[in-house]
Amino acid sequence: MKNRMTATLAFLLMAIGLAGTAMSEEMKPVAPNVDFETGAISVPEDYTKWATLGTWAHANTEGEPGSKEYHVVYTQPETIEYYQKHKRFPDGAVLVKELLNAETMSMTTGPAVSHATTIKGWFVLVRDTRGRYKNSALWGDGWGWSLFNAPDSKKTVSTDYQVDCIACHLPALELAPADAPKDDKWIYTLGYPVFQRK
Repeated sequence: MKNRMTATLAFLLMAIGLAGTAMSEEMKPVAPNVDFETGAISVPEDYTKWATLGTWAHANTEGEPGSKEYHVVYTQPETIEYYQKHKRFPDGAVLVKELLNAETMSMTTGPAVSHATTIKGWFVLVRDTRGRYKNSALWGDGWGWSLFNAPDSKKTVSTDYQVDCIACHLPALELAPADAPKDDKWIYTLGYPVFQRK
């Protein structure tokens, strides 16, 4: 009888511990730049200290040579490590796309050399594998989505990710690796060679 009571007590304590761990996981913010209560996303303050995933150049379209805009994409180093190992984004991964104006000039390295100048804004994605913030129009399809115009890195100009954000990511679905998880296919991983390294 005493052994059964001891075993029952041990089982109850273990169950309480597991439940507490699960609850504490649920209570943790998805990412440091997400308001736990509302799901509001901001631009992480120190994102430029993170790893650079890659850079995209947008060409001038009015006949002038060079680029009109650069997009520099950052993420946490642990996101890269996780992706290299598991070939998917971890819950809480943050991608920050810095939108930069560009200028083109003639240099000794070439007649039309473009470089980034001032920040226009940011686009921030937060991976959400648990389907949080179902009542927010900025969360869905496995991500939190927000666009910011400089200099305000706290208040998004996006109101509905399906209207304001997702159209630019539709081509990524066709370009994604065939075996990528469905919601990870929204990301243009082909532009981030570091993800292909082991």
